[in-house]
Amino acid sequence: MSGETEGRYNLEEPFCRARQQALREELRASGCAALLVRDRGQLTRLFNYRAREIFLAAALILADGPSVISRRAGDEGAVFADDERSFEAAYMASLRPGMSDLALAPLLALIPAGCRLGCDGDLPLALSGRVEPFDMRPGIARRQRAKDPDELALIAAAAAAGEAAYAAIEPLLVEGTREIDLFAAYQAAAVSAAGEAIGELGNDFRGGAGGGTPRTAPLRAGDLIPIDTGVMLRGYHSDLCRTYPVGGDWSDAQLDAARRVVEAHALALSMIAPGASCRAVYDEVGRFLDGYRGYTFKSHLGHGIGLSPVETPRINPHWNDRFQIGDVFTLEPGLYGPGLRAGVRIENDYVLAEGGVRALSDSASVVPR
Repeated sequence: MSGETEGRYNLEEPFCRARQQALREELRASGCAALLVRDRGQLTRLFNYRAREIFLAAALILADGPSVISRRAGDEGAVFADDERSFEAAYMASLRPGMSDLALAPLLALIPAGCRLGCDGDLPLALSGRVEPFDMRPGIARRQRAKDPDELALIAAAAAAGEAAYAAIEPLLVEGTREIDLFAAYQAAAVSAAGEAIGELGNDFRGGAGGGTPRTAPLRAGDLIPIDTGVMLRGYHSDLCRTYPVGGDWSDAQLDAARRVVEAHALALSMIAPGASCRAVYDEVGRFLDGYRGYTFKSHLGHGIGLSPVETPRINPHWNDRFQIGDVFTLEPGLYGPGLRAGVRIENDYVLAEGGVRALSDSASVVPR
């Protein structure tokens, strides 16, 4: 069932259907009769379902049958399923308790007794003893790592809204502006640019510090402020960071460090290709940055993004993931030290496509050439 969803951004029905079909292959290989979907991210990715967090839904993909979604009666927006069931989530605008069970109830008769049932989380109590649960999360994670074009479009739109918000707050990056007011202005600008409500932002909005949630403290001229944040649209995350000198004037040391960080992006990108070791990329960039003019780089270099703000691949010495076609990831090299009055971190979003790495954002443009 399909139709028009309010708002500017939607996943596309052919891709949602294809993602459902790919999971049917996982179900058959695992001997499962069906997959029960309750995770909000998976409801989005597979069915284009979006609603406020308080409104729960559930869906079922039968290995050799239809896909069925259960959502509250009167819910607006297109969902892509073979069948749709509804339940009363509220009486006279007051929410009913146990909405998770309410969403599940219309699907129970479709689940064969005694079957092996794929799950994307814990088995609901209503099914305890009636089915054999099978954890489908590893298979789902493998399938969702490579982003489809409709998912890429959402992530790129989220990054564009974030870039527009950075431009909007530049006049506020002066001595005396409170960090919390900078945060509020960024969020308002991102919502305006996106044209609809967004999810939670990242939390690095502190002047003179490497990161942290915004305070009522005023900005001080000469400090650096790394603003690390991400816009979430319809469940999909961007993740960006720009670093600004409060008052607009870079010291010679700050500008030199910022240019080194931009060069680190280029170094990392020169190494990234299908099959490349994330740990090897981290190690090479770490050698390039850590210790430069006495500054440090002790953070991760980047990570995948999508339905979660941190996904595979992890460009981090504690993992040894390898890059794959379809990966959407961040790079966020930085340099930190007291002489910089905080530090410089610049983060962009990228996709590893068939033709090579393509940028989804351009946060490095904040650094003077």
